Amino acid sequence: MAKKQLCNRENIVRNASIFSGGVYISQILFFVRGFLNAKILGPGLYGLWSGLNIILNYSAYARLGSLNAMNREIPYQNGRCSDEDMGKTRNVAFTIALVTSFIFSFSLVVIAFLLRQKISFNELAGFVTIALIAFIFSIFEFYQTVVIALKKFTVITKANIWFAFLSVGLTLAIVPRFNIYGVYIVAILIPLLTLVYLVLKEPCKVSLCFDFKEMLRLINIGLPLGVINFLDSSVINVPSIIVLALLGKVSLGYYSVAMLATRFLTYFPNSIHRTFEPYIYQRYGQTNDILELKKYLFKPIQVMVLLFPVIIGVYYMTAAFFIRHFLAKYIAAICPFFIISIGIFFISFAPTSNAFITAMNKQKFLIPVYLSGIVIGGLSSLVFINKGYGVTASALGLLFSFFFIGAVIFIYAVNHYVKSAAKCLAYLAGLCAPIIYITTIVFFSEIAITNAPGIFSDSLRLVARLAVLLIFSAPLIYIAENKTGIVSDILGFLKIKRSEI
Repeated sequence: MAKKQLCNRENIVRNASIFSGGVYISQILFFVRGFLNAKILGPGLYGLWSGLNIILNYSAYARLGSLNAMNREIPYQNGRCSDEDMGKTRNVAFTIALVTSFIFSFSLVVIAFLLRQKISFNELAGFVTIALIAFIFSIFEFYQTVVIALKKFTVITKANIWFAFLSVGLTLAIVPRFNIYGVYIVAILIPLLTLVYLVLKEPCKVSLCFDFKEMLRLINIGLPLGVINFLDSSVINVPSIIVLALLGKVSLGYYSVAMLATRFLTYFPNSIHRTFEPYIYQRYGQTNDILELKKYLFKPIQVMVLLFPVIIGVYYMTAAFFIRHFLAKYIAAICPFFIISIGIFFISFAPTSNAFITAMNKQKFLIPVYLSGIVIGGLSSLVFINKGYGVTASALGLLFSFFFIGAVIFIYAVNHYVKSAAKCLAYLAGLCAPIIYITTIVFFSEIAITNAPGIFSDSLRLVARLAVLLIFSAPLIYIAENKTGIVSDILGFLKIKRSEI
């Protein structure tokens, strides 16, 4: 049993390292692509593209949670060794996703042409582009969900990296020449080519299956998850919509650059969440014992609260330097970027809490939590905009919303093991100490080592600030290693990979 647990731990570390590493490489490249688009288009057109992406984000929820249900059910049924049920679940989820995404995309095209007299041609083309991407991305998400649910992380990692490189290359080749229409072309090509790669590399035998009883079962499981994801997106999108409505497309361009920069930070906790999900669902399918899930909840929390603030600090300093010298038109994005970066910690420090709650089929609890978060974020944004804070207002609203959601979900999950509410709150307060510590170091290092106008002299000051940050971060890294052994695990994995090469 001990040997099996050790092997399982090694597999998790290996898959988390592969998937997280791949996600970070690909997102660095998509991050570069996003900044290239922002630089080439300017705040106005980039604000238009950001507004169109809000529609794209919401297109995923037309699938009625079918892929969310499949993501839970395949590992769960795999734990019960039920291949027939796995195949049926896969086919029914594919059918729901295909039909609903077609209806959404077709409806969006119809709406766009009905509005053609009231909108510009580039907006009309944007609506059609989003409709095509939404349909392609639905099928891509299906394949990606199947691959991840079966824990085939290497395949999806290779796809993410190769096509992220391609996206940057196509952006450099096409967007300067065709402007916003070049952005549309690249946005369609990348998910389409990635989908083709996955289909060829990891063929998945699927067929249409209109088993309405199974459809209703999956929707009953997945719709609450889909609603939660919808609300999760709304937490982020509502402040953006408020900026667009009250401050205009140019301000949305500034705010979108701040969001683009912070989005990179979300991939670290998200990759941990996606890596652990199949293990949590499969383990619960094997045992139906909540005690078996405890290690999947507490260990990731310990790693995140100690190491993620360090990542946030290093990343903020580096990205702010990049914006100052390569996106000078977007200097106004730096302050909201810093605020949202702190907010990312609070929404992410317990990365497996949602999967833990879903495994126990208690995901409906999350709906009022996210609804409350939306209200908090929206009202806070409106209040601060009225006080004249500009785009920073929505960043503050998002910070308050993230803190509320992250804290409530954490307390609900941990309360299954720590029964005292007072102890849960004390535990939460202790977990906030590292982010407060790192934020303080970043704040005072920027006061002590000021920015310089020249890129070379400012680079030296950036290196000095990073050195200060890393020196003061050493205790957190030491504690993380002492409590979890995560540093040794990652170094051991990298050593094995080098020896294989």
